[in-house]
Order: sequence, then structure tokens, then C-alpha cells
Amino acid sequence: MSDCRNLEPMLAPYVDGVAEPQARATVESHLEQCPECRDHVASERVVREVLVARRQALRGCASDHLRRRCEAQRTLAAPPDAPVGSGFFRRTLVPLSIAASLLVVAGAVLFFTLNRGVEVLAAQLAVDHIKCHQLYSGQAATPDPLLISKAWQNERGWALEIPPSAAAYDLQLLEVRRCGTTEGLNAHILYKWHGNPLSLYVMNRESKRASSEAQFVTKAGQDAVIWTDGGRTYAVVGEASPRELNKIVDYVKLTARSRW
Repeated sequence: MSDCRNLEPMLAPYVDGVAEPQARATVESHLEQCPECRDHVASERVVREVLVARRQALRGCASDHLRRRCEAQRTLAAPPDAPVGSGFFRRTLVPLSIAASLLVVAGAVLFFTLNRGVEVLAAQLAVDHIKCHQLYSGQAATPDPLLISKAWQNERGWALEIPPSAAAYDLQLLEVRRCGTTEGLNAHILYKWHGNPLSLYVMNRESKRASSEAQFVTKAGQDAVIWTDGGRTYAVVGEASPRELNKIVDYVKLTARSRW
């Protein structure tokens, strides 16, 4: 625990990508051995991505008093003789400018720091869902779920049941990829549902953040239903009411039972 406390001041620069090489190596060495700190870093990254994505909208919400405080913090952070165009400013003003424009959501940051449960998992997946659908290539070919499942098992060593397109649900399968939020370890299945983005995440383990009872969570403007079943963790992410998303959840569960 003392190591974790000593590491705390290094985490923000590490997440911002501005840590010095030696500090970065120290953090990474510790993270290899400490699941709690890995979770902490993961939650900090989610917060940063959400805030950066929304900083333009949030910047206008800051009061004059808050802007003065942020400017004071920026001044204190710089050495007295550091010129404005110096490397110091290039290294520090990027994260500081983010903080300056987004301190209005400090309460949200505190929430993520203190709560590492299903809400953090939902936020991580919501950010990944938004990014992946924005990057989706719009490929014309309809993917074959059986071929993809077979390729996934050959490459990853575990069976992946992919719910196919279903006209009854107005559900169209788009693509299957490795989840970037979880370093490619888990599956991210992209759909169009009623013409809108929908994601199914499948993790080949039962996450301690989730439970067998489906939980509905809203994070980063996205709604998610998360549950564990049969040694797996599942998450459906989109924008809908619990009743609407539960229809897709039932369809996913029906497909997953095919491996039992």
C-alpha cells in the first residue's frame, strides 16, 4: 500500500503521456504487479478521454473565477525563466489547458476515482463504443458471424458467439473487432439498431465489477446493460431505455446459450 501511495503523484502525468521516462518505467513496473492501480489508471484514462472529447462544450461553462484560478495554477507550474515557447510549456500546458477548461466537472472526476465498480466499466465501454463507431469504415460486405467466430477461436483460443443480424429486432451486424479499451483482449461487436450505433462487448471472464443480475448504467451519454453469465461478462451499449435495451439483451442471451 505504501508503494501505491508513493506512486499516486506519478499517475496523472503518466495518463497524460507527459511522464519522464524513468517515472513512466516505475509506474509500468508497478502496474504489472498491482491490479488495484491498474484499475485506477484505467478509470483515469476514461475520465481524461471523456473530458477531452467534451472540452469545447465545457470550456464555455467555466466562470470567470474558475478561469482566474486555472490561470494562477498554470503560472505556478512554470519555472520563472521558462519562455512561452519552451519545451516545458509544450509538455505541461496541454494537460493543464485540459484541466483549466474542464474543472467544472471535478465532481465527475472524483466519482470515477472513488468508484471503480460497474460504473467505471460502463464508462470505459461507452467511450470505446463512441470511438469505434466513429471509426467504422462502412464496409459494404455483410460479415458472416460463423466464419468470424471460427477465426476468433483460432486466433484467440476461445469461442465467440456472435448474434447475427435480425430483422425482427431491426438489428444489423456491422463488424467484429478486438476491444481497444481492454488492450484487445475482449470482443467488440458493432451493430446498427433502428439505424443507430449499438455495441455488444464479450469478455472471456466474469468481471468483478459486474454481477449475474443485469445492471443498467448510463455513462458518457450512453446507456449500458452489463451482466455475467457462464464464465463470461457481457455488455450491450447504445442509447435507449432499459426496456428497449433488454430486448437486445434477451437476444444476446439466447445466442450465448448455444455454446452450453
